[in-house]
Amino acid sequence: MKKEEVLEYNQNLHKIIHEVVENQIKEGKPKETRKTLNRLMNLGYSRHEAIHKIGTIVIDDIYNMLKNEQEFNEEQFTKKLLALK
Repeated sequence: MKKEEVLEYNQNLHKIIHEVVENQIKEGKPKETRKTLNRLMNLGYSRHEAIHKIGTIVIDDIYNMLKNEQEFNEEQFTKKLLALK
């Protein structure tokens, strides 16, 4: 894969993860996503930085669900969100 293709792929993935987090916030599912966004912003992170921190949890969960052939575990996801600093 050429460097330009990798950069384009990464930019697309970046946008998709942002959309996933924004949809969770908008829909209130799980509720902890919005609470975590607000908490991180109160700690001094910009909205964009907070979205990225939450996005790391989304990526980790997607990877683990695919790797282990498991369904989404909201309780586990929420615990990871609560651990973000």
